[in-house]
Amino acid sequence: MKHIRTKFLIVFLALTFATLFAMGWLVHYEIKAYFQKWFVNHLELQAKVVLAAFERESGGDISFAKSIADAGKFRITLIARDGKVLYDSEVQPEYLSELETHLHRPEIEKASKFGSGTDIRVSNTVHHSYLYFAQRIESTQKHGLLENAEYLRLSIPLTEMQKAISEIRKEIWMVGIAVMILMVLASIGISRSISKPLIDINKAVREIQNGNLDQKIDIPNKDEIGQVAQAINSMVSQLKDDIVRLKKLERVRSEFLGNVSHEFRTPIFMLQGYLETLLDGALDDPNVNREFIEKAYGNALRLNTLLADLIEISRIESGEMRMSFRYFRIGDLIESVAEEFRPQAQMKNISLSVDYDGVDRNQEVYGDKERLGQALRNLVDNAIKYTQPNGLVRIVSRDKGDSVNIEVSDTGIGIPEEHLERIFERFYRVDKERSREAGGTGLGLSIVKHIIEAHSSKVIVTSEVGKGSTFSFSLKK
Repeated sequence: MKHIRTKFLIVFLALTFATLFAMGWLVHYEIKAYFQKWFVNHLELQAKVVLAAFERESGGDISFAKSIADAGKFRITLIARDGKVLYDSEVQPEYLSELETHLHRPEIEKASKFGSGTDIRVSNTVHHSYLYFAQRIESTQKHGLLENAEYLRLSIPLTEMQKAISEIRKEIWMVGIAVMILMVLASIGISRSISKPLIDINKAVREIQNGNLDQKIDIPNKDEIGQVAQAINSMVSQLKDDIVRLKKLERVRSEFLGNVSHEFRTPIFMLQGYLETLLDGALDDPNVNREFIEKAYGNALRLNTLLADLIEISRIESGEMRMSFRYFRIGDLIESVAEEFRPQAQMKNISLSVDYDGVDRNQEVYGDKERLGQALRNLVDNAIKYTQPNGLVRIVSRDKGDSVNIEVSDTGIGIPEEHLERIFERFYRVDKERSREAGGTGLGLSIVKHIIEAHSSKVIVTSEVGKGSTFSFSLKK
């Protein structure tokens, strides 16, 4: 297990190094930012003092400006609107004309836009690293030394700040090296204490891998490694049951694939038959061509609906479908679904009504409005499909104290009692031929069940053959 100990040592040291490096960089960054902020605030304050002093000095004495710069230990530059340098405390007056325009210096551009601006760079004039602060001069201040100036710029060398930061960085590295040495020693001891029980776990897992399900790991530790050992023991004890469950799941999977293939096969064969008949000459027969094309189109629609439902049920059962829970008005949901299905109900001469039993249509409930709408549409669609002409379909909301109960009832054919427990299974149909004729995929109620259960509710079904059915669920207010 020397290899595992080495890995532990490398991991511990890598994490320590990464942590120390990140902390060192962060401390260095924060210290540097603190110094820079302090100097910027200092220059901003000094700029106000300099402007006030220049306002009081009406004689335009340049030596006065030099004395202020020397006293404050900063550099003063006066810049005209066009970027020409009018005065610089570090440059002799006879050389000012040789200086390039300062109009496009970053701090000047910022001052032009925002009234003030800062920048850090190496000066092109004196070739030292400087912090610059530029202040736009108000028109009321432009007299004396400031008469032709548009910007006042103060700057200070950053040599001392950089030296201090360098010293701090050196101390951080020294502390980091000391911590690394301590971590090496600690890592060696920790890796040894961890590797021993891991050896035992490794041996036991190899036995289990070879099929010895009677293997048991005996580690008295109560730490995470001991918990891992207990988890493996528990896993082994459940493995036999899992094997049984896996066989059952495999059987369910096979049945599901068989159902899917059967559901697809029927419309595909019918679609193929209609198209072959049309290609064999029926396409030129006006008595049958439209009928066959319409039937082929209907089967294509059925395939599309089946595929959409399969994708939806797959997303739901795999956990890919995410719910978006929020409060919404119950009346908005019910009315929108009712309006959507009224044309379908009218085509079958079925009355579709909405009733509020003790519930204000503006009552808010909590849930995913879009998914609940999908579930409610499936229930209303089924109710209309299995209700005879001149029948009645009702969407009713009832007040249940801290919740609202939503019911979809019909006066349709009803469901025999022996089928009620299985109608939410995928592809389960009470009357397969009639369900296919009605255009059902056998997945609608399964989708409804998953959506409602995701809202911590349950679909309740009551039905009587020949009199109709009622599907209901509740939503929290």
